[in-house]
Amino acid sequence: MKFSKGVLVAGIAATAVFGLGGCSTELSPEPFDANLRLTAGQVKMTVQTGKTTQNEVFQALGSPNVIAMESNSGDIWTYDQIQVRRTTQGYSAGANFATIFGFDKLTDGAGNAGVEIGGSVGTSTTSVQSATLIIFFDRNEKVTSYKMLVTSF
Repeated sequence: MKFSKGVLVAGIAATAVFGLGGCSTELSPEPFDANLRLTAGQVKMTVQTGKTTQNEVFQALGSPNVIAMESNSGDIWTYDQIQVRRTTQGYSAGANFATIFGFDKLTDGAGNAGVEIGGSVGTSTTSVQSATLIIFFDRNEKVTSYKMLVTSF
């Protein structure tokens, strides 16, 4: 097929670019000291009824959140720890289509047209784990008993 001088001289060039974003996971920063992990195993290794002293508990677990002093018996120490973990996953996709037109000297110009489309979808989950440890001491500052509660949701 032949074109005259006044007709379209250049051809049409088309390009398409596709992009796909991957999955990302973002964890929230820990709200408490990273060295304090109040676990049942740690408590069993550290706290022994009739043997462990207040000073040894303090060295192993740090300062308690609450101290109750009873006049007829020893202190009651309470440790509370809450960990919140947020996980976010997101996916995105997009496409860009462009067409470039060229014309001869009669029209004195060039043109282009394009379209861009895209979208994204994601999920977010939050989990909470809490641990509460209550330690009872006698008047000689030795552990008489302890109770621990761990919950996850």
